[in-house]
Amino acid sequence: MKGIDRLMQRVWRFRAEDAATVTIEFVLMAPIMVWGFLSTLQFFDAYRAELISTKAALTIADMYSRETGLVNSKYLSGTRDLLKYLTLAETSPDYRVTVFFWREDQDQYHISWSHNRGSHINHTTTTLNDISSNLPILSDRERAILVETWTDYTPKYGGGIGYMVGTGLDPVEFSTRVVISPRFATSVCFNNNPDDLTKLKC
Repeated sequence: MKGIDRLMQRVWRFRAEDAATVTIEFVLMAPIMVWGFLSTLQFFDAYRAELISTKAALTIADMYSRETGLVNSKYLSGTRDLLKYLTLAETSPDYRVTVFFWREDQDQYHISWSHNRGSHINHTTTTLNDISSNLPILSDRERAILVETWTDYTPKYGGGIGYMVGTGLDPVEFSTRVVISPRFATSVCFNNNPDDLTKLKC
Protein backbone atom coordinates (compact mmCIF):
# COMPACT_ATOMS: atom_id res chain seq x y z
CA MET A 1 0.00 0.00 0.00
CA LYS A 2 2.88 2.36 0.75
CA GLY A 3 4.11 1.95 -2.81
CA ILE A 4 0.68 2.84 -4.19
CA ASP A 5 0.40 5.85 -1.87
CA ARG A 6 3.83 7.05 -2.94
CA LEU A 7 2.87 6.66 -6.62
CA MET A 8 -0.39 8.60 -6.14
CA GLN A 9 1.48 11.38 -4.38
CA ARG A 10 3.82 11.72 -7.32
CA VAL A 11 0.88 11.76 -9.75
CA TRP A 12 -0.86 14.51 -7.80
CA ARG A 13 2.39 16.43 -7.48
CA PHE A 14 2.91 16.20 -11.25
CA ARG A 15 -0.66 17.35 -11.86
CA ALA A 16 -0.24 20.38 -9.61
CA GLU A 17 3.11 21.33 -11.13
CA ASP A 18 2.84 24.61 -13.11
CA ALA A 19 6.49 25.18 -13.96
CA ALA A 20 7.36 24.49 -17.61
CA THR A 21 9.56 25.49 -20.50
CA VAL A 22 7.91 27.54 -23.26
CA THR A 23 10.07 25.96 -25.94
CA ILE A 24 9.01 22.45 -25.00
CA GLU A 25 5.34 23.44 -24.85
CA PHE A 26 5.63 25.05 -28.26
CA VAL A 27 7.27 21.95 -29.75
CA LEU A 28 4.45 19.82 -28.38
CA MET A 29 1.60 22.13 -29.48
CA ALA A 30 2.93 23.44 -32.80
CA PRO A 31 2.03 20.32 -34.87
CA ILE A 32 -1.53 20.37 -33.52
CA MET A 33 -1.87 24.09 -34.22
CA VAL A 34 -0.51 23.72 -37.76
CA TRP A 35 -2.79 20.74 -38.42
CA GLY A 36 -5.82 22.65 -37.14
CA PHE A 37 -5.03 25.70 -39.25
CA LEU A 38 -4.40 23.74 -42.46
CA SER A 39 -7.44 21.52 -41.97
CA THR A 40 -9.68 24.55 -41.48
CA LEU A 41 -8.21 26.19 -44.55
CA GLN A 42 -8.65 23.01 -46.59
CA PHE A 43 -12.30 22.47 -45.72
CA PHE A 44 -13.08 26.14 -46.30
CA ASP A 45 -11.45 25.98 -49.74
CA ALA A 46 -13.41 22.82 -50.63
CA TYR A 47 -16.74 24.42 -49.69
CA ARG A 48 -15.76 27.55 -51.62
CA ALA A 49 -14.99 25.47 -54.73
CA GLU A 50 -18.30 23.62 -54.44
CA LEU A 51 -20.21 26.91 -54.13
CA ILE A 52 -18.43 28.34 -57.18
CA SER A 53 -19.26 25.17 -59.15
CA THR A 54 -22.94 25.43 -58.21
CA LYS A 55 -23.15 29.12 -59.10
CA ALA A 56 -21.45 28.45 -62.45
CA ALA A 57 -24.01 25.75 -63.28
CA LEU A 58 -26.86 28.14 -62.43
CA THR A 59 -25.31 30.79 -64.67
CA ILE A 60 -25.02 28.35 -67.60
CA ALA A 61 -28.61 27.19 -67.09
CA ASP A 62 -29.85 30.78 -67.02
CA MET A 63 -27.92 31.50 -70.22
CA TYR A 64 -29.61 28.63 -72.04
CA SER A 65 -33.04 29.60 -70.72
CA ARG A 66 -32.71 33.04 -72.32
CA GLU A 67 -31.54 31.72 -75.70
CA THR A 68 -33.83 32.54 -78.63
CA GLY A 69 -31.43 31.57 -81.44
CA LEU A 70 -30.07 28.19 -82.48
CA VAL A 71 -27.59 26.21 -80.42
CA ASN A 72 -24.81 24.44 -82.36
CA SER A 73 -21.49 22.70 -81.70
CA LYS A 74 -19.55 25.98 -81.45
CA TYR A 75 -22.07 27.23 -78.92
CA LEU A 76 -21.56 24.08 -76.84
CA SER A 77 -17.76 24.40 -76.93
CA GLY A 78 -17.95 28.08 -76.05
CA THR A 79 -20.18 27.25 -73.11
CA ARG A 80 -17.56 24.83 -71.81
CA ASP A 81 -14.89 27.53 -72.05
CA LEU A 82 -17.18 29.86 -70.10
CA LEU A 83 -17.78 27.17 -67.49
CA LYS A 84 -14.03 26.70 -67.05
CA TYR A 85 -13.60 30.45 -66.60
CA LEU A 86 -16.43 30.69 -64.06
CA THR A 87 -15.22 27.76 -61.96
CA LEU A 88 -11.55 28.85 -62.02
CA ALA A 89 -10.76 25.23 -62.92
CA GLU A 90 -7.35 24.12 -64.14
CA THR A 91 -8.97 21.60 -66.49
CA SER A 92 -12.18 22.04 -68.47
CA PRO A 93 -15.23 20.84 -66.51
CA ASP A 94 -17.64 18.39 -68.13
CA TYR A 95 -21.18 19.45 -68.82
CA ARG A 96 -24.31 18.23 -70.56
CA VAL A 97 -27.39 20.13 -71.67
CA THR A 98 -30.67 18.37 -72.44
CA VAL A 99 -33.93 19.79 -73.71
CA PHE A 100 -36.82 17.52 -72.84
CA PHE A 101 -40.61 17.48 -72.54
CA TRP A 102 -43.38 15.50 -70.89
CA ARG A 103 -45.81 13.26 -72.82
CA GLU A 104 -49.00 12.80 -70.90
CA ASP A 105 -50.26 9.96 -73.13
CA GLN A 106 -47.09 7.90 -72.47
CA ASP A 107 -46.60 9.06 -68.89
CA GLN A 108 -42.89 9.71 -69.37
CA TYR A 109 -40.30 12.30 -70.33
CA HIS A 110 -38.92 12.51 -73.87
CA ILE A 111 -35.71 13.95 -75.26
CA SER A 112 -35.77 16.77 -77.79
CA TRP A 113 -31.98 16.87 -77.92
CA SER A 114 -29.04 16.23 -75.62
CA HIS A 115 -25.38 17.17 -76.14
CA ASN A 116 -22.31 17.11 -73.94
CA ARG A 117 -18.76 18.26 -73.65
CA GLY A 118 -16.53 15.86 -71.74
CA SER A 119 -16.77 12.20 -70.79
CA HIS A 120 -20.46 11.95 -69.90
CA ILE A 121 -22.62 10.53 -72.68
CA ASN A 122 -25.72 12.23 -74.04
CA HIS A 123 -29.03 11.49 -72.39
CA THR A 124 -31.56 9.21 -74.03
CA THR A 125 -35.24 8.93 -73.20
CA THR A 126 -34.41 5.88 -71.09
CA THR A 127 -31.60 7.46 -69.08
CA LEU A 128 -33.65 10.62 -68.59
CA ASN A 129 -36.56 8.66 -67.14
CA ASP A 130 -34.13 6.85 -64.86
CA ILE A 131 -33.69 10.15 -63.01
CA SER A 132 -37.34 11.16 -63.24
CA SER A 133 -37.53 11.56 -59.46
CA ASN A 134 -35.16 14.52 -59.81
CA LEU A 135 -37.17 16.20 -62.56
CA PRO A 136 -40.09 18.60 -62.08
CA ILE A 137 -43.73 17.93 -62.95
CA LEU A 138 -44.52 19.37 -66.38
CA SER A 139 -47.73 19.84 -68.29
CA ASP A 140 -48.28 17.89 -71.51
CA ARG A 141 -45.64 18.79 -74.15
CA GLU A 142 -44.09 21.44 -71.92
CA ARG A 143 -40.34 21.88 -72.54
CA ALA A 144 -37.62 22.24 -69.93
CA ILE A 145 -33.81 22.46 -69.97
CA LEU A 146 -31.60 20.21 -67.90
CA VAL A 147 -28.02 21.42 -67.34
CA GLU A 148 -25.56 19.11 -65.57
CA THR A 149 -21.97 20.00 -64.71
CA TRP A 150 -19.06 18.04 -63.25
CA THR A 151 -16.04 19.85 -61.81
CA ASP A 152 -12.92 18.13 -60.44
CA TYR A 153 -11.49 19.40 -57.19
CA THR A 154 -8.04 18.52 -55.81
CA PRO A 155 -7.22 19.48 -52.19
CA LYS A 156 -4.57 22.18 -52.00
CA TYR A 157 -3.68 22.57 -48.33
CA GLY A 158 -2.57 20.27 -45.57
CA GLY A 159 -2.97 17.04 -47.50
CA GLY A 160 -0.06 15.18 -45.90
CA ILE A 161 -0.84 16.23 -42.35
CA GLY A 162 -4.54 15.62 -42.85
CA TYR A 163 -4.04 12.13 -44.23
CA MET A 164 -1.83 11.12 -41.30
CA VAL A 165 -4.59 11.79 -38.78
CA GLY A 166 -7.47 10.69 -40.97
CA THR A 167 -9.05 14.08 -41.75
CA GLY A 168 -7.53 14.76 -45.18
CA LEU A 169 -9.77 15.25 -48.21
CA ASP A 170 -9.49 13.04 -51.27
CA PRO A 171 -9.87 14.52 -54.76
CA VAL A 172 -13.58 14.88 -55.43
CA GLU A 173 -15.88 15.62 -58.36
CA PHE A 174 -18.59 18.21 -57.72
CA SER A 175 -21.74 17.48 -59.72
CA THR A 176 -24.60 19.94 -60.14
CA ARG A 177 -27.99 19.43 -61.80
CA VAL A 178 -30.20 22.38 -62.73
CA VAL A 179 -33.62 22.27 -64.42
CA ILE A 180 -34.98 25.50 -65.86
CA SER A 181 -37.75 26.55 -68.25
CA PRO A 182 -37.14 28.54 -71.45
CA ARG A 183 -37.85 32.22 -70.73
CA PHE A 184 -38.49 33.85 -74.10
CA ALA A 185 -39.39 30.90 -76.35
CA THR A 186 -41.33 27.67 -76.05
CA SER A 187 -38.11 25.69 -76.54
CA VAL A 188 -34.38 26.00 -77.18
CA CYS A 189 -33.47 24.50 -80.55
CA PHE A 190 -30.31 22.77 -81.78
CA ASN A 191 -29.11 22.72 -85.38
CA ASN A 192 -25.56 22.52 -86.74
CA ASN A 193 -26.81 23.37 -90.23
CA PRO A 194 -29.32 26.25 -90.14
CA ASP A 195 -29.93 25.88 -93.88
CA ASP A 196 -31.30 22.35 -93.36
CA LEU A 197 -34.47 22.64 -91.32
CA THR A 198 -34.93 18.85 -91.34
CA LYS A 199 -32.10 18.66 -88.79
CA LEU A 200 -33.69 21.18 -86.48
CA LYS A 201 -34.32 19.74 -83.00
CA CYS A 202 -36.55 21.57 -80.55
